[in-house]
Amino acid sequence: MPVKLGVGMLGYGFMGKAHTNALKKIPYIFYPFPAEPELVTICGRNEANVREAAARYQYQKWTTDWQEMIADEDIHIFANTGANDIHCEPCLAALKAGKHVIVEKPMALNLVEARRMYQAAREAGGRGQKHIVAFNYRFAPALRLARRIIAEGRLGRIYHFRSAYLLDRLSDPTTSFFWRLSKEKAGSGALGDLNSHAIDMLRFLLQTEVKSVQAWNHTFNCRRPNGSGQMCTVDVDDASMIWLQLDNGAMASLEASKVATGYKTMWRIEVHGSEGGLVFDLSRGNELQFYSKGDPLYLQGMRTIHASEPEAHDYAKYWWPRGHNLGWEHYHIHMLEHFLRCIATGAEVTPWGATFADGLRCQEVIEAALEASEKGGWVDINHWV
Repeated sequence: MPVKLGVGMLGYGFMGKAHTNALKKIPYIFYPFPAEPELVTICGRNEANVREAAARYQYQKWTTDWQEMIADEDIHIFANTGANDIHCEPCLAALKAGKHVIVEKPMALNLVEARRMYQAAREAGGRGQKHIVAFNYRFAPALRLARRIIAEGRLGRIYHFRSAYLLDRLSDPTTSFFWRLSKEKAGSGALGDLNSHAIDMLRFLLQTEVKSVQAWNHTFNCRRPNGSGQMCTVDVDDASMIWLQLDNGAMASLEASKVATGYKTMWRIEVHGSEGGLVFDLSRGNELQFYSKGDPLYLQGMRTIHASEPEAHDYAKYWWPRGHNLGWEHYHIHMLEHFLRCIATGAEVTPWGATFADGLRCQEVIEAALEASEKGGWVDINHWV
């Protein structure tokens, strides 16, 4: 019989919807599955909205008090999809209460919080509790293929990692002020929201660490109206440029922008080595571009691999016949499938899932990028663990 795992969800917005959608689909897509997630309680600050979310998503209960939710013995998994400033304390409380914990990225508001969360998760791990940071793109079949190609040495010595994560959601100066534009609530702007994905993906694909960081974070629109028409100060970046020196000798550049007019959500990743190269474009997320110098000269060129062959590509066998595309939601479904399976079987979350140790590594780079942008010059990464 599958293990019943009660879920408490903090947050009912964009990511609360994504996580709930994943939890509802896992049992029948991955059937038979060793765990049965139960939607026990959903939590949010606005009583009317959270009550509506509970009915919409079919949670058994709702609350505006996350402490009450964590104290509930029917809840085994605490999923934190709230704003960045409420990642730390609820996660610490959940770990202390014996819950398994999922937290959205970036893991914390700052490095001090990340260190506390990592230490608590490490201690909880000794008691058998699992933890994961929601870096969902680790579970895209095309990016899993990219990791395999790199690990097999098909790119040779790695020279470059490039990432451009570009949106235009803030390109209009009249776009309303909201929590992601406040340092107190978000910690940083495009740097933490978008480039955190790039930092984690760099580490995941190349299996190396960051040595030092140079950065320029910039705010183009420093004042925005709130819902009442009052002007509010924006104290986080609209765009972030990071340059990295890596332990494996490679160089990396990570660009993130929320004012890239014309792009809705565009993420392009390139990896170049002595023997070949890779390109991934999120807008064509089922494909991976691969170039090999091992091909005869007259055949050399970027080839398109469609990562949907059930026998060849991770997770493809669970879905549709070959050639039928997966979408953005599926990466969250795969991530939570992995997490629930690890809880039910005792398997390790790492290396496929991002643990709180990975979240801490990412936060170290974010902190260094903030310092480098403010002071100028290169900032060395001093790993905490």
